[in-house]
Amino acid sequence: MQLRFIKSLLSILFIIGILSGEAIEKKEERTYFFGLIKLGKKQKHEKGYWADKLFHGREFHAPVTFIPIEIRYGLGFNGELGGTVQNPTANVLGSSKWLRLEEGVSSFNPSITEMTGTSMEVDLALYNLADKYFKSNWLDMLTGFTYRSSTLLIPAEIPYADWGVINASWGSKRKFSPKVNEYLLTTHMLWQSFDSWFIDFRYSYGLARAKFYSKDNVIFDGSPSGTGTSMGLSVGLRYIIDSKKINRFTVGIDFRHSYTKINSISDESELTPITRFDLANYGIYLSLSAFYGGQKTIGDQGKTHYYNRNFMRARKDLRKFVAQFPHHANRYRAEAYLQKCDYKIPYEIMIEGIQLDDENKVEAALDRYLYALQMVVDDSVIVNTLNHRITQIAGSWMNHAELLLRNKAYTDAYHLTKKVAKFSDLGKTELARFHSYSVLDKGKKYQKYGFISRAMSYYTEALSLNNDLAYEVRSLQYQAGITLVEIANKVDKFDEIQLAIQSLEKAKALAKDIGSKNEKLLDDLKKKMNELDTHKSKTRIAQKMETARAHQILARSPRLVVGLTVPQVQVLLGEPADIIQGKIENEGEQLWIYYLKENQVLQLSFRDFRLFKIEEKY
Repeated sequence: MQLRFIKSLLSILFIIGILSGEAIEKKEERTYFFGLIKLGKKQKHEKGYWADKLFHGREFHAPVTFIPIEIRYGLGFNGELGGTVQNPTANVLGSSKWLRLEEGVSSFNPSITEMTGTSMEVDLALYNLADKYFKSNWLDMLTGFTYRSSTLLIPAEIPYADWGVINASWGSKRKFSPKVNEYLLTTHMLWQSFDSWFIDFRYSYGLARAKFYSKDNVIFDGSPSGTGTSMGLSVGLRYIIDSKKINRFTVGIDFRHSYTKINSISDESELTPITRFDLANYGIYLSLSAFYGGQKTIGDQGKTHYYNRNFMRARKDLRKFVAQFPHHANRYRAEAYLQKCDYKIPYEIMIEGIQLDDENKVEAALDRYLYALQMVVDDSVIVNTLNHRITQIAGSWMNHAELLLRNKAYTDAYHLTKKVAKFSDLGKTELARFHSYSVLDKGKKYQKYGFISRAMSYYTEALSLNNDLAYEVRSLQYQAGITLVEIANKVDKFDEIQLAIQSLEKAKALAKDIGSKNEKLLDDLKKKMNELDTHKSKTRIAQKMETARAHQILARSPRLVVGLTVPQVQVLLGEPADIIQGKIENEGEQLWIYYLKENQVLQLSFRDFRLFKIEEKY
């Protein structure tokens, strides 16, 4: 039977191996950047996913802050484990280690069944003191109080007949049935790797009181009794009934060991030879509890993003976690993940760029490469890889710009060079040259539409950017200057000629030589400038002479005075803006109104058609 099972298992493993091998052979691997980057079939999760899932699944959860109550009820036996691993034994109650009697008293040997019983424990008000007072927590450690009560199910009778021979007061028929009440200080340590369940480790220590004689295992004798200390250890599983609530409930099972020492016996009536007994209890218990806290945090969310290879979102969430929980026990783990994200993010972004490159979206790919380069932290390999591809793109674009330049698409070539200059020295070193052709092209357009002086200034600017254009600029300046000389004979172009002279002189300073034709042109333009200066001077003198003559005529003309007749006033001032007649019987009375500047009003009063009153009003 066993041989058949082994053969079947080997056959299954062999088939799985063949299928796995075929899958590996069919897996395509693609290389980029001369083999520096290799991409095969993308794995679903980042390395370490399953180890994290099993052992660190909730390492960034919020602390469990409070367990108001936990109740346990179960079955156990009292005894000391012994024997070997292969053959463990528990029935060693006959040993003098657990029960101490007066001298000369025969030993008492109850069986395992006679030392088996039930107990109930209640934990109350368990607080996470480390988180509450120090804002720091390793695991979830909660401390509170425990009450425990235990009794035996089928207790054994004491050997009262033998004991009574030694001391008559010891011969009472009784059952050895310890009813123990314990008052303990308890600490729970919770380890939760999965959302729906966790492991609970518990340690308790405190005082114990016991009554241990009874006739019927229902009513216990008040004497004798004993006190001592008790210690308990347990480990258990807890299943969370609704893991999404704030206040959650659990059911579980515990494996518990305790050791109770009743080392102080009160026996005033001398009813027992027992001077001390120790109960080493082993049991299994069912538990019910409620607790607060322990939810997943944004740190757990960030780690999920990390193992799903979304490193950008992982870093964002982990940074928030570190800020929200600066004293979390696993903060150092979060910082380690952040360092890994800083290292992996540039690769994540670069792979996005590679995919865009494959789709012929070079400009979008370049943005990802440049962004990845900004995110690199101490990684020369990826820096060299990215710089290599960025330089390739820059070289390709500069070659295209040269083709545009040859086809006289100067503006497009210049704009492409400006784009390259933003991320590569290849563009920066060639920017002035491409700009010069763009400026020269603007000058040609201005000259074509008759804006000669503007064209001359563009030619000079182009020459300042690129000395290799000296011959072409010289020729264009000469053509523009000849045009300007021709139109200067017909129209007053003082400003145009002045700008042309300045452009030629600046070009001469830049190129050292503007050619004999342009030298002669410069002389002609200066002569035209002198002629225009002379013409303008004569014109200004004539205007001033005319103004002076007008002032003299005005000075010699008659003035407005009282006594002038209506015709004389009309000669001096013209017709009034308004005339107001007098009364009918005095038709010779009139008021003439003239509106002057700055809201001034001139009023002239006539009587018998002669001026007799002059008034100025505002």
